Amino acid sequence: MLRHVLALGLASILGGLVPSTADAASRTDYKLGHFYSLDEVDDAVVERAAAAVVRFPTATGFIIHPDGYVLTNHHVRTSFGRRGTVKRRWVEGGAAESLDVQLVFDDADRDIALYRVIDPPGSLPAVEITTRAATPGEPVFVLGHPKGHRMRASFGRVLVDEVEIGGRPSVEYSAQTWWGSSGSPVFDAQGRAIAIHWGWDSKGLSNGRLTGVPFDVIEREVERMRPYLSNEALGGAPPDDRGCDDPSQWSLRTRLVARGERTDRLKVTVVAPDPSCEDVIDSVGYQLHPTFENPTPSVRGTAPLRLRAWGSFVATAVITRSDGETLTFADRIAW
Repeated sequence: MLRHVLALGLASILGGLVPSTADAASRTDYKLGHFYSLDEVDDAVVERAAAAVVRFPTATGFIIHPDGYVLTNHHVRTSFGRRGTVKRRWVEGGAAESLDVQLVFDDADRDIALYRVIDPPGSLPAVEITTRAATPGEPVFVLGHPKGHRMRASFGRVLVDEVEIGGRPSVEYSAQTWWGSSGSPVFDAQGRAIAIHWGWDSKGLSNGRLTGVPFDVIEREVERMRPYLSNEALGGAPPDDRGCDDPSQWSLRTRLVARGERTDRLKVTVVAPDPSCEDVIDSVGYQLHPTFENPTPSVRGTAPLRLRAWGSFVATAVITRSDGETLTFADRIAW
């Protein structure tokens, strides 16, 4: 799976240091191997694409649907977890927008993970996906957060298409990446994403090094991605199957209300796979840590559970639906 070399760039080959930022650039005027902050890029296509790029704590992702579906790598999910907070358009001199996200599904073979934004603040800017095959020699650019920096752009060309690296269908390009670039979108000249960056070819199996999974392969081979990646779906509603009956798609969100000397005051809320799933909830019961005086408090619907606690623990939520059926799942209460 080449996990030990994920998200390295050409700089590791040429000298082991992240290249310094160069002068202002565009898709047709740049220095190969350099990163540029957004205020150093004079290019409307790049600026428009940047609105949908998000920063994970140690990686990158991008919004692929206005309803708030965020794509990144599976290996990013393994460190980030099933839910957390990402920042949209984290750039120099700008205020980023924080978005809480929850995992929808992931695929280790293609190194992809799809999250959804919990309670999105209206329609979000989304990257347009193209499922056409990349053409060797065509110009591309990458937007991401190399080494945890605020958003950076890099430019290059497609080197190789239809190559398999580490058992994974890949496309390779010369646009620079680094640790933290995992999950970055790889854009064509029109600002459409043709691939998602995942790492580099450490074995030299092709002419290139920097490697992404092309969307024509994902759309063709991963059925669950098809509704989100097809151009028809990008402007419409997400698929109807939201996983409401799947316990693995539910989770608990914990928010710290007040910090105390011995105990903290918390707010715990059930997070559904999709807001529509909440319509059938009648009540929620919690089986908490056995040291609680009342280990099975119950709340109506999705109202938050308020409690005092110290330390983290696994809790079980029992959802009773309006039709009398129950759904049970476990998640960690941590803060």
